[in-house]
Amino acid sequence: MQGTQKRNMEARQQRSKILKKIISLIGIVSFSGTALFGIANMFKSGLQESQQVETVEVVSVEERLQKLAQGYEKVLEREPENVNALEGLVKVRLEMGDKEGAIEPLEKLVALYPDREDYKVVLEGVRLEVRGNNF
Repeated sequence: MQGTQKRNMEARQQRSKILKKIISLIGIVSFSGTALFGIANMFKSGLQESQQVETVEVVSVEERLQKLAQGYEKVLEREPENVNALEGLVKVRLEMGDKEGAIEPLEKLVALYPDREDYKVVLEGVRLEVRGNNF
């Protein structure tokens, strides 16, 4: 009887080892599959985000320039001779491509500081560009 019990015990241990190996294999396969899907999704979403960021950056630069221009305009409503606001408005409008809109604050700067040649040069250059575009 001991021989039978011993064989049964060895058979159970053998089945137990096989079952443990199968469960371990299933666990490894499950973990690997989950990790691969996670990595694939990470790369996929990374590519999609980079495409979306490019579009958002273009919009945000334009919006930022618009907000800056509005801020300078509000300052000039309170302080029409504020040099920093006038210079900032000129710079922002030129960056936005609004050369005609840059002429008025440049004229104010030239009127306030007639000795500043740089204001005069920029004003004349902008006027020439506006005239050239109108023809």
